[in-house]
Amino acid sequence: MTRRLSAQPFAKQITARATEIAARAIADARGTAPEIAVVIATSEPDSLLYVDRLLKQVSATGLVGRRVELGEAATEAEIFATLTSLSADQSVAGIILQSPLPSGVSREIVAAAIAPGKDIDGITLVNAERLADGTHDASLLPATAAAVMELLRAYEIPLQGRQAVVVGRSAVVGRPVAHLLELEGAHVEVAHSKTPDLGVVTRTAAVLVVAAGVRGLVRGEHVSPGTVVIDVGIHPSGDTIVGDVDAPSVEAQLGETGGLSPVPGGVGPMTSAILALHAAQAAERLVRRRA
Repeated sequence: MTRRLSAQPFAKQITARATEIAARAIADARGTAPEIAVVIATSEPDSLLYVDRLLKQVSATGLVGRRVELGEAATEAEIFATLTSLSADQSVAGIILQSPLPSGVSREIVAAAIAPGKDIDGITLVNAERLADGTHDASLLPATAAAVMELLRAYEIPLQGRQAVVVGRSAVVGRPVAHLLELEGAHVEVAHSKTPDLGVVTRTAAVLVVAAGVRGLVRGEHVSPGTVVIDVGIHPSGDTIVGDVDAPSVEAQLGETGGLSPVPGGVGPMTSAILALHAAQAAERLVRRRA
């Protein structure tokens, strides 16, 4: 049976660490809890549910979660102005810009309004460039990409000198994951949903990260026995969610020596835990700057 790379109990350990850091920051601030602001300009139910869960996890650390609702009709100028104001607000330690954004709004343009030190989801150009050249701060990495790497680390999956394939090239997950894998010494190839023969590329992988945003894109014929597969996809399916990987056919091909992160229960909860940790670390930075 294929090994399931569940986020538990590792996500719990990360959340516990976040809570300890947040408690120190609050104590140093004489009982005043720094805020983590989540800016929302969408009405998509799945996105709003994610925000609810994220704010609940932030609050569980002792920090204050600020929900900033702009509405799906928000303009680029309105979003930029809001992020500028939050960046200047001395009570706000960290900022998250929730996806998706309204049609016509450039993520890159509005993200430029976020102070790099408050960019706890690693979306600013400054933090992206630091990641690309290997000078990044681990507390300012894109959270989902960091969660992928944490899962691999938790299960002691070797990367040095191994072939890794990332399916998906988004600035949010695909490209950051590729950079992080390269920094760990892996030989990385990036494919996507339009790659002419996806299986030719993915079957070479010892480690395969699937973040294409296409439900069930990767199937059994796309993987080799023994591969470790990390599924980043999230797609509603009745009362549950499924990923970018067709789990039954892929598990049948991977065999006992392979591994697959489950959806739900894999990258998702690890991402929430990582964001809670980044939030606590940002709170600690804010309090130290005030001192």
